[in-house]
Amino acid sequence: MDKILFIILFTFWGLSSCSVESNSSQNATGNSINNVDNEKKDEDKERIVKKYGDQWDFCDCVKNNDSIDKLLKNQKLSDSELDELLKKAAEVENKCKVLFTDLKSNKPTERQRHKDKVKDCLEN
Repeated sequence: MDKILFIILFTFWGLSSCSVESNSSQNATGNSINNVDNEKKDEDKERIVKKYGDQWDFCDCVKNNDSIDKLLKNQKLSDSELDELLKKAAEVENKCKVLFTDLKSNKPTERQRHKDKVKDCLEN
């Protein structure tokens, strides 16, 4: 039961992550801060790729997390099926590290943009 709770929390956390996009209307100071942030993101991505390997794109991560979430809702999973699902969840976590580590924004507009982006992935 603890495993199921962990995976459910992990899945929702992963799906709720959102990437911060730069705003082109920022002033020069904002742009220089943004450039520093982008450089840090690039360094973080390089470090993550070096440690965990190539990363999946946003929609691959969303679709895989959605599949895991749907399977977790099946209350009739055997222990062996749950173990396999946990292995898959760990694989998804490793392939989506770049997305899962970018949790910096809580602005309503960015949350809505993220929801729309997730919806687009799941509809295609």
